[in-house]
Amino acid sequence: MDYNDFEFAAFCVLSIVPVLVLVTAGIIAHHKPARGWMPGYLIIGFLACILYAAFAGTLALQLVPPPYVAGLSEGRGLDLRGMGFLLGAWIGAIAGVAGALLTAAGSVTTWRFKHRREARLRVVHLRS
Repeated sequence: MDYNDFEFAAFCVLSIVPVLVLVTAGIIAHHKPARGWMPGYLIIGFLACILYAAFAGTLALQLVPPPYVAGLSEGRGLDLRGMGFLLGAWIGAIAGVAGALLTAAGSVTTWRFKHRREARLRVVHLRS
């Protein structure tokens, strides 16, 4: 496995991790008995995505720096190796925000349908 293959694998991981974490946290927050979990989940999720976009790519570059190539280091070529880390972190943060919004929207929709159905059942029960 050379550096380009590793960079592509890290790009995929950096792009998917925030979505998986935020959707899982949103599902857990949805199943909490107190209704006030969703606004906090959204605020924390958005802030976490901003921090992820700012630091995950640079941390990956610090942990796994690109290999040294003499021709590229002397200014004879544009060295873009390692940009997949930064791009993956940015894409992951954007996808994380979208996942958090969709999870919150799904939670609110589920709560509304559930409470509407319970209200209808109460009305039918009171009439009979």
